[in-house]
Amino acid sequence: MNKATKGAVAAGAAAVLLLGGLGSFALWQDTETVGGGEINSGELNFEPSGAPGVWTDISVTPNVVIGADPSGYLIVPGDVLTYDTTYTVNSAGENIAATITADFTGIGGGNELAARLNPQVSVDGGPALASGSAVPLPLTSPTQTIEVTVTITFDETTPDLIAQNQSVNLNDFTLTLDQVRP
Repeated sequence: MNKATKGAVAAGAAAVLLLGGLGSFALWQDTETVGGGEINSGELNFEPSGAPGVWTDISVTPNVVIGADPSGYLIVPGDVLTYDTTYTVNSAGENIAATITADFTGIGGGNELAARLNPQVSVDGGPALASGSAVPLPLTSPTQTIEVTVTITFDETTPDLIAQNQSVNLNDFTLTLDQVRP
């Protein structure tokens, strides 16, 4: 092979490498759009429905209906108060489930009294769980009314003069509705 042929082969190889490296050498390509439409998000929220909740002393027979504001009712060890109220829950989504949690850590006032109160929460007559526990909430329709019952038991074994003449502000307890994965 002579020098001119070798040079021509080398020049051709270099040209092919340059064309491929510069992107001017193209392979076929096609692009199509996906006809997927829109996706939308669901919702989960709740709000009080109807009249304000009612406090009741259920530790005596007959039960004593206290009303919406328990501030004038003086409790003693062994008393069990319930707060019954209703909420409207709005939910939408293919894979939606929820829990409700009552949080009493924010109640302020007499520390001794607060320490002797045992708060629990239940939904629609289900089991009562302690403050901070997530209570399962079956979502049966896009809009449903649920009954939430908060039960506060004043520890009947409270000794001596502990927790006397004290108060706690029950306006500071919260209910939280959380979405959970089914």
